[in-house]
Amino acid sequence: MRGLWVSPVLIVLIASSALARPDSIEGKWRFNPKESELLPGEAAPAELIMNIVKDDGRVFQWVVTVKMPDGQGGSTAFKGAIDGKAYPVEGRPGSTSAFSWTEDGSLKQVSESPGGIATEICSFPPGGKRFVCNARQTDMQGRSATYVETFDRVNDR
Repeated sequence: MRGLWVSPVLIVLIASSALARPDSIEGKWRFNPKESELLPGEAAPAELIMNIVKDDGRVFQWVVTVKMPDGQGGSTAFKGAIDGKAYPVEGRPGSTSAFSWTEDGSLKQVSESPGGIATEICSFPPGGKRFVCNARQTDMQGRSATYVETFDRVNDR
C-alpha cells in the first residue's frame, strides 16, 4: 500500500487559511455606527454590544444587547458551534443562525427568520481590535439589500 501524497502547495494553502483565522474572538465588541452602513431606513442604535462569551472550537456562544436612541432595548443570544449547522437564536422566535469559517479565515453567518435570510461574511484584520461584516439581507419576496457592520473590541482578552 502506498502512502498518501499531499501537494506542498495544498499544505501551504491549508496552513495559511488556518493562520488567517483568529485563535479566538471572545470578548466584548461595540458596534461602530460611523464605520458601518445600515439598511435603508434603519435607525442606528444608541449602543449595541456583542459579548462573545465562548469560542473554543466546540462551543460558540454570544449575547447581543441593544439600546435604541429612544431608550428601548433588548437582547438576543446564541449557543451552538461554528460547524455550518443551524442553531436557534434566543430572543428571536423562529430564527436560526449557522456559522462556518471560510478558507480565507472569515466567519460566515447565515441567519434565517420568518422575514427572510441574511448572510454575513466577517473579516478580522490583524491586531484583533476590530471586525467588519459585509452582509446581504433577502426578504420573503426576494428583495435584497446590503449593509456593513463594524465592531471594535471593548476589552482585551
